[in-house]
Amino acid sequence: MDNDTAAVAGSDGVSLHRGFPNSAEDQARDRLALDLNRLLVRHPSSTYLFRISGHRWAEQGIYDGDIAVIDRGIEPKDSDLTVLWQNDSFTLCPRHRLPAGEEVWGTIVAVIHQYRS
Repeated sequence: MDNDTAAVAGSDGVSLHRGFPNSAEDQARDRLALDLNRLLVRHPSSTYLFRISGHRWAEQGIYDGDIAVIDRGIEPKDSDLTVLWQNDSFTLCPRHRLPAGEEVWGTIVAVIHQYRS
């Protein structure tokens, strides 16, 4: 690592970075690399990004305008938040509250919240 950059893994598991990022160094330090595709996308061919509309999920930390990372290639667990195709639109539903006869379209694996656009 050169004098202009530093990365330290804190005791809480959060890595702290300072200085100008060097992609060559990130590749050498695989465990500290910050690649959103590697962190959030397990199945690229079955992963979709949807923008959340509305305020219904604010209590769960999902806000209007957030981006949901949805994987259609995984089997949802009962505790997962899922996406359904219902009444000609997509809607969110906890897997354990799935209405009878409805099928899961995809499983939300992450939500991206932008503070500034």
